[in-house]
Amino acid sequence: MTQRAGPATTQPGELLSKARLEGLLAGRKPSTDGPASSVYLRSGEAEAFLKASGPEGREWRELLQRIGPPVLNSDTGIAGLRAGPEAVVILPPFPLAASELIPAWDVSPLLGVLETKYTVGVVLLRLGRFLIAVYRGGQVLSSKTDTRYVKGRHHAGGTSQKRFQRIREGQVHRLYVKACGFVRSQFDPFSEQLDYILLGGERFTLDGFMKSCDYLERWRGKILGRRLNVREPKHDTLERVGGMLLESRVWVIEW
Repeated sequence: MTQRAGPATTQPGELLSKARLEGLLAGRKPSTDGPASSVYLRSGEAEAFLKASGPEGREWRELLQRIGPPVLNSDTGIAGLRAGPEAVVILPPFPLAASELIPAWDVSPLLGVLETKYTVGVVLLRLGRFLIAVYRGGQVLSSKTDTRYVKGRHHAGGTSQKRFQRIREGQVHRLYVKACGFVRSQFDPFSEQLDYILLGGERFTLDGFMKSCDYLERWRGKILGRRLNVREPKHDTLERVGGMLLESRVWVIEW
């Protein structure tokens, strides 16, 4: 996969802010006489839709297969924009509404997603600290941050290690219970409005939390697969997280 050098160059699969993505697309908009097309694919529909979409659809299918599972397994769908000898492939931050193949450069379905003011619940969790928030259009509506001490790992053996492990497991459980209670108290007032939920923090900790917090089961269909990369879930990260909600993963490759 070869990228074009010059302004707005990205790394394959890089996360771009809304502003950076719009700048990249503006710089690659084709001239009126060059070959161009746009494809929008709902999650899970890429294979069947492109097979049935004629030669251009089959070419898009081959191009997406070159990138592989990171694109094909997207739970928000795929946006693709071709301009002459290259294409921009985008995994939007929120799900696309429909699959369509357009015989022109058309960014409007993608911009529709980026400009919609979704109401989004956010759960950021690490051992010892968590942040729960609700955003609309990237602006904080409600938030709660808190801490709860959890011992670090213990590498000694024998009875001492077993006792330490029991204490640590109890501390982790209490952290999960406390965080789950705040998820409920933050999300319930917006239960009729909440469009999606995003998680972030330590993967192992999040996996354990998801298993222990029954309240999140009611929202499972709205929890998106991408994870927010936040090392320290603290109050002063709230504004930065609001921008992260609109990040898209992008590939610029040869057609």
